[in-house]
Amino acid sequence: MTDMDIICIGAINYDYMFHCTGEDLRINEISSGDEKLSNPISEVEDDISELIRKDRPYTTQIGGSAFITLKVIKHILPHLKAAYVGVCGTPNAFDFRYGKSNNLKEELAHLDNREWLFTTEDRFEDLYSRTIAKSVVRLYNHTRNCIKIAPCANNTLLGRIQEKEERTGESFSEYLSRARWIHLSSLSDFNQFEVIMRYVIQAKALNPMLKISMDPGFEYTSLRRERLMPLVSNTDYIFLNKSEKRNLGLNERSARPLYRNLREYFTAINPSPDRTLIIKHDDRHELLRFLDNKCHIRTIRHQKLYQYQLNNDTGAGDSFAGGFISGMLDERINNDIAGPIQLGVLAAKGRMRSFDHENPYLNIQKLTDAFFASL
Repeated sequence: MTDMDIICIGAINYDYMFHCTGEDLRINEISSGDEKLSNPISEVEDDISELIRKDRPYTTQIGGSAFITLKVIKHILPHLKAAYVGVCGTPNAFDFRYGKSNNLKEELAHLDNREWLFTTEDRFEDLYSRTIAKSVVRLYNHTRNCIKIAPCANNTLLGRIQEKEERTGESFSEYLSRARWIHLSSLSDFNQFEVIMRYVIQAKALNPMLKISMDPGFEYTSLRRERLMPLVSNTDYIFLNKSEKRNLGLNERSARPLYRNLREYFTAINPSPDRTLIIKHDDRHELLRFLDNKCHIRTIRHQKLYQYQLNNDTGAGDSFAGGFISGMLDERINNDIAGPIQLGVLAAKGRMRSFDHENPYLNIQKLTDAFFASL
C-alpha cells in the first residue's frame, strides 16, 4: 500500500550564501564542482565571520539538497503527500547573531508526514550533535564556486533511525515502501548513507513499483566511486553534472572510452535497461541508458541562461530534480520524459533568476503554474 507520494532523505543545513570578490575565493583550495561535506564547525563559522567582517553581502536559507528538492515539489504540486527523513538541529548562538531566517517551524510546514523527521530539541548533551548543520557558499560572478559544510546534527541520522526501530518495533524499510518515489542526496558521513541506502533497497524489494532517484554529488562520485556502485545500481534515476559524469567515467578525455567506462560502471551489478542517467548542461540535458552492451543517448535541449540573467545557481540542480520528479508523478505530462525534463528546467531557472530579496520557491511556482496552464 502506498499512502505517500514522495519521501526525500538527506541533510538539513543552515546555508550562508556570500557574494564574493576574487580575493575571497581561495582558488588553490577548490576545484570544479568542489564540495567539502565534513568540516569542523569552527572552520565554517570562522569563514563566515571573515566574510562578514569584510562586509560581503549575504543571505541565509534552510537548505540541504534533498530538502530543497522537496520544497520545490510541494510548491509545484501542493497536493502531493510529502515526507522528509533527516535531522533538523537547532540554531546556536552564532546563528542567532548572524542568521537572517531562523523560523524552523515555518520551514518545515510543507511536510505532510514527519514520522521519521527528527529534531534535537531536548536531545544531546553534546552541543555539536544538537546544532543545525552549517554551510558557507561563496558566489562569484553569480555562480557557486565552492561549498563547505559542518554536518553537526546530520551525522546523528542513522542512530536516530535505528533508535526508533528498537524503541517502537517499527520498520524503516516498510515505512519507505509506502511511497511512490524516494529521492536521496549525499550525507557528510558516507558510511551512514550506505546503511540508509540499504533500507531503501529493502523498501524497493517490498514495493517493486517504487521509484528511486539519487543526486550523489561531487564528493561521492570522486572519492567514493567504487562503494557508490552497488548503491546506484539499485537506483532508477541518477542526477549528475558534467564534473560528476567525468568522475564516474574515470575522467577519460575522449567520448568513446568515457561512455564505455560509464556503461561498465552502471551495468556491472544490475544491468537494468530502464535506469536513466540525467546529465545537466547549460543548454541541454543528456539522458543515458545502457541496453545490449551499448550506451543509448538522448539529448533534450533548452534555452541557455547567460551570466547576466543569473543571480545564484546554488540549489539549481536540486530544483531541477524537484521539477523533474513532480513531472514524473503527474499523470498529465509523464508519458514522455521530455515533459518532466522541461518542468525541471523551469524550476532550475526559477531558482537561478531569483534575487536575494525574492522567494525562489514562489518564482518556481509561477513558472510551473504557467507551464501546466499551457498543456
